[in-house]
Amino acid sequence: MQKKILFSVLLFFPLLMFILFPAIAGANEVTEPTTEEIINEVSRFTGLSSDLTQLVLESEPELLGKLGQVVFGVQVFNQLLDAKDTEAMKSIFDLGVSNLADYLVKQAVHPAVGTFFGAVKAYKASLEIVRDYIVIPHFDQETYDRYKKARGGVIDYKYANTTEAFEEATFAPFGGYYLLKEEKYKELVKAKGYNPELVGDKLEASLRRDIDNFWMKRLEAKYIQERLKESREAMVNSIWKIAQNEIDILQKLALEVGTIHSGLFITPEDLPKGWWIAKDEHSQEKPSKVKESDSWMQKFDISNAEGYKWDDKEGTYFRMVGQRKSFDLLPGATMYVWIQPRFKGEFDFGKVMVQSAIDRQQKPIGKLGAACIGKTEYFIEMNFYRGMYACTIRINEFHVDDPYMPKYNDLIYHFSRAIAKKMPDIVINNPK
Repeated sequence: MQKKILFSVLLFFPLLMFILFPAIAGANEVTEPTTEEIINEVSRFTGLSSDLTQLVLESEPELLGKLGQVVFGVQVFNQLLDAKDTEAMKSIFDLGVSNLADYLVKQAVHPAVGTFFGAVKAYKASLEIVRDYIVIPHFDQETYDRYKKARGGVIDYKYANTTEAFEEATFAPFGGYYLLKEEKYKELVKAKGYNPELVGDKLEASLRRDIDNFWMKRLEAKYIQERLKESREAMVNSIWKIAQNEIDILQKLALEVGTIHSGLFITPEDLPKGWWIAKDEHSQEKPSKVKESDSWMQKFDISNAEGYKWDDKEGTYFRMVGQRKSFDLLPGATMYVWIQPRFKGEFDFGKVMVQSAIDRQQKPIGKLGAACIGKTEYFIEMNFYRGMYACTIRINEFHVDDPYMPKYNDLIYHFSRAIAKKMPDIVINNPK
């Protein structure tokens, strides 16, 4: 059902847009929106950042396609409302219109849509009757102003229907319309090859009625277009409502982007050349959620020592010295990674965390954005936030009796950058 509605929108709105654009300038080409335009429009409507919208939609092609159709409908509808006039549109009608456009009327996207569609169809039919025989005159603003006054400023027929308003707008004392009508009647008779002397009363009445009908339908199409401009926001929102299910999915996926998951943490592929993960019974190489906390933690040992092997029987590392195993202490360090949501309601924990670390004498740094670094003789630590996440990375020396932390300075930068790259630089305002 939803796909049918979306398809009907595409058929219907280009029809309306074409009908209200002047043919003297040629048929205006309407192209489907680019991916960038879709992302920007969806971002604007939903309030999500464009970065976040792009991240979700580019990973969900079907969602991008469906929302793209709605964006196209909104763009065309806005162009329709902004059309300047209804001047001669012969080339437009040569394009033809599918009957499926009628389906949108039944869906009642907005009550006024059906009325507008009906008015435009009626205008199209009346124009096709006379367009090949007379030169379509410029729009008569004075006649239109009288028509609009008679219609009363509403779309329904509370004050006057189209026939009543037309009669009032073209009443003889005003003069102008009857002079124009007489000129167009003569054009019509000549173009159809009739002998003016032999035109009977019935034929004359029919020809004059065609001219009146064209003008009446033209005035009504213009009138409804103006009225709809006053409710543009409601009309546009009704088009977006067609894709409410897709918007709900988008917002759900957007929130999930801000959810902590194991893919944000360090993997063996992130280790610099020469470094490896050491075995340890207390390691938590696989990240896990900290009990009774919003944060996740990862803990494992790393080393860049060469020549060390694991002894299952002894449960420790050794290296060969000559012909014997030497169970020396493995040089290396313990990696700790904590990641937690940056926001708690409107509270920005990331900013508070970094500022608190700076207050504890950690040094602000700019390479990772909002970050700071601190060192002692036993560990080195970096705190930073990016997008929806706050992160702390700490490297602890294995053997506190022989600390040498400066050698881990480049390493902590390396791991911090590796994690930051996995965090989309996006922010959801006041996420729930």
